[in-house]
Amino acid sequence: MLKLNKRIKMYVNSWIFGDEKIENIMERAKEIGFDGIELVGEPSIIDVEYVKKLIKIYQLDIISICGMFPGPAENDLRALSHNIKEEREKAIKYVIDCIDMAKAVNARSVLVVPSLVGNPVYFESKEKDWERAVESLKIVAEYAEKQQIYLTIEPINRYEVGLVNSIDDAIKMAKEVNNKFVRIMGDTFHMQIEENESIDNTIRRAGNYWLQHLHVADNTREAPGKGTMPWERIIKALYEIDYEGGISFEPLPKGKAPYEARQKKIARDKLDTELKFGLKYLRNVDELVQMQMNN
Repeated sequence: MLKLNKRIKMYVNSWIFGDEKIENIMERAKEIGFDGIELVGEPSIIDVEYVKKLIKIYQLDIISICGMFPGPAENDLRALSHNIKEEREKAIKYVIDCIDMAKAVNARSVLVVPSLVGNPVYFESKEKDWERAVESLKIVAEYAEKQQIYLTIEPINRYEVGLVNSIDDAIKMAKEVNNKFVRIMGDTFHMQIEENESIDNTIRRAGNYWLQHLHVADNTREAPGKGTMPWERIIKALYEIDYEGGISFEPLPKGKAPYEARQKKIARDKLDTELKFGLKYLRNVDELVQMQMNN
């Protein structure tokens, strides 16, 4: 019987709070009971030194920098697969800035999506876009290795992105980049759509080496426990592979879209109430799994 000697830490992704001030996000995360946050990747507008002070005040960790592709402005695509060299160079510079941000706040990874989010089209073709994304990632991977920061490729469902939809897609791209600091992550909401087997078996197949970060939301995209996702099996699989990353909450209240969250159109009370519910639910599941595996 596998004996567990650690608890998987739980975080909340700061982008779901929209343009809320970072100190307010930290305060809310602390009050709800999270171990820390995943910090939205906006290096040009976030005061890193101030964030470092807040980390000490609220005693919270930052697990990851959540790269945003595209950026907040319509002309800020941040597309590593772009067919125009100057646009790819902008995206590469953006990821490098996120790596610096991660290093400064002691995060372990930076999330990358190799193509546009919310626009599942190709600049030229899937094959050509894939090749350009790999070449771009090779460049940023060299910098990530120097800084000892993981890049985690996120698969997103086919209705939102065009290149990397499944865990197998992400691993394939990471293997082509061929740098030990380029790994992958999962997102339970997207995994339920794209994976050909159960989420827990997909986690086991990815294993300890590849899987370095995990976003969680229920099958309805609400907080864990609000839908039918098999959380006990998912948490057990993470422990079975000796998972080294964190669990980052990225849920949305029923009927809400990611774009509404980024525009701060979700009521504070509604969001915080659901985050509290989901965190309590998943912590209870985690305790149950630990008890089962340690007996």
